[in-house]
Amino acid sequence: MQEPPALDELTEDTKRTRLQKMRRTASAVLVMLVLTYLATFFLDETPNWLRLIRHMAEAGMIGGLADWFAVVALFRHPLGIPIPHTALLPRNKARAAQSVGQFFKQHFLDPKQVAARVAEMKLARRAADWLKNPDNAALVAKPLTNAISVAMRADGNSFSLNEGLRHELRTAIASEKATSGLNSALLPALEKTIRGPLLNDLLSQLRVTLDDNRDRVLEMVQDNSRWWIASRVDRGVSNLLVDGVMNVIGELENPQSTIRKDFEGGLANLLNTLQESGALNRAVHKGKESFASSEAFDEAVDATITLIRERLNEGLNKSSVQAESVVSSAIQNFAEKLLSDEETLRRFEAQLATSAERAIVEIRAPIGNYVTSVIDGWEAEELTDRFELEIGPDLQFIRINGAILGMFIGGLLFFVALGLESL
Repeated sequence: MQEPPALDELTEDTKRTRLQKMRRTASAVLVMLVLTYLATFFLDETPNWLRLIRHMAEAGMIGGLADWFAVVALFRHPLGIPIPHTALLPRNKARAAQSVGQFFKQHFLDPKQVAARVAEMKLARRAADWLKNPDNAALVAKPLTNAISVAMRADGNSFSLNEGLRHELRTAIASEKATSGLNSALLPALEKTIRGPLLNDLLSQLRVTLDDNRDRVLEMVQDNSRWWIASRVDRGVSNLLVDGVMNVIGELENPQSTIRKDFEGGLANLLNTLQESGALNRAVHKGKESFASSEAFDEAVDATITLIRERLNEGLNKSSVQAESVVSSAIQNFAEKLLSDEETLRRFEAQLATSAERAIVEIRAPIGNYVTSVIDGWEAEELTDRFELEIGPDLQFIRINGAILGMFIGGLLFFVALGLESL
């Protein structure tokens, strides 16, 4: 069996037809009671059963009329007569608008309730379930790729991208965590460098430098020699010194030599000492602060951003279809990974609920004021018509129920009176 359409799915004409139908039904019940009541006076005899019908019709007629008056008085003056305390809604339009706006703000936009509802809806899971479908991911990828393309073609400075990224990087670099991380990474690198090809290159360069500066060594020997020592002796001494140092360098260049191992051990001990004393940590901290505050840092960040933008632009211009395919695959993979990680999904849902709660705190007052201003801006007739279309059919049931209830009460009172008469 097909379910009836929801109220918000009905057109205005359908609602108006529904209201008129219910009005006619309620009025028909009232007319039937009036006719029944009048008909009881045209019979010659008045047996108890006829009196019961008359009493029930009379009470039902009174109840139906009373409820008709109450329903009509809510929207307009009954029979056009300006009776006090009737036409309540149009006469109190401003207060009604304020009350509806306040009610909407307090009960429909309560931050805790909204957060609970968002958490209950599991929006992240639903979105991930939807995005893992390739067709849906492709549907989202197209406008997202276009947005990326527009952003890449725009001047990055207009978004303060460069300055913002430089600020974030400086903040990250200044953190103690960054210093500790660099320090931890630097020590193994230095230890590896000591035993690596770099040390051999340094020793080789030192050998060449000494060999090319033998004359300078000779000058130094002669400057510190006595006047009576012959020049050839000074030259021999200088060559002996240079050759001795170069022999030591040669030993250091041999990874298997004892002196090389002792040298490496000494440097390793020095690094450990620097690490334990905090000197290495201070040097790293000072170095990164110096770099982060330099023009070279700004130039490096700007150059990196420019390069990324150029590469992205180049890729987007070459093949937008391929770019959309890449973005679509990334969206789909993200959705699948999110669904496979319950803990991350739970945190995502919690963050959405928290964000919704914070957002409602900020916007609930403007939304409530908006509802108030919209209702207050309606004309009295328009306000009455809109409310009556929405709740009028249900109010007609009040008229019907009032008539039926009046009938039963009239019948009950008849039996009570009959019982009292027999005493």
